[in-house]
Amino acid sequence: MDNEYGSLASWVYHVDKPIGRTFGDVEFYLSCLKDTSGPVLEPAVGNGRFLIPLLEAGHIVHGFDASPHMLDICKKEISSRNLIDNVSEQSFEGFVYSEKFSAVVIPAGSIQLIKSPVACLEFLKQLKNCLSEGGKIIVDIDSLVCMVDSGPEARMWNIGADMLTLTETRVKTSYLHQTTVSQLKYEHWNSGSLVSSELEVFSLRFWGVFEFRSLLHEAGFKDVSITIDYERPFSVIDSDAALGEVITFEASS
Repeated sequence: MDNEYGSLASWVYHVDKPIGRTFGDVEFYLSCLKDTSGPVLEPAVGNGRFLIPLLEAGHIVHGFDASPHMLDICKKEISSRNLIDNVSEQSFEGFVYSEKFSAVVIPAGSIQLIKSPVACLEFLKQLKNCLSEGGKIIVDIDSLVCMVDSGPEARMWNIGADMLTLTETRVKTSYLHQTTVSQLKYEHWNSGSLVSSELEVFSLRFWGVFEFRSLLHEAGFKDVSITIDYERPFSVIDSDAALGEVITFEASS
């Protein structure tokens, strides 16, 4: 199964992207939510990197994730800060909420974990049904430029006597289907000895700017605005070089 995030993968993710680490997204989303007083939903909440700053800013935030290992980290981080825990184990396909939300936030390209365009459309429709009247969705996607295979990448983190490593290798790139498949090898070393390892398959679906805007419209959203790299509005006269790496869509229900 793709995109599982086992225990070691979740640990590496938490070390690499601790609570509050921002790529410009935390500040940007908080600015977008400054007039939002109702509850907020974050699908694919992960370790809480993004959710917890929203809680600390005074928002009521619910979240879900399909990885129990990620959720375990998230819940511990929420508890250590004496914040309200409204996170649960649910999937993109089967999440259920009885209440309505004022906003849905999906930072860091998490929506790209949904590989099927049909499934992504159904997911967006389901999110729209979760929004109260006048509610908004804010969602990031990676630019198509990120599909380019830059070759294998190796990273490492030292934590006392422990060393965590991650090696990422692109296995397949489909420009027709706009998907990538990578092999992620996680290793935990201690004093030079291998303690554990995990091998995971990581798949992403990429979207064009106009393609994803049309998808939002098809799902029933309106008033779509687009921002590049959390800094400036998208323009139809932008060149590929000016497109940036992160594209953020904001739309109302």
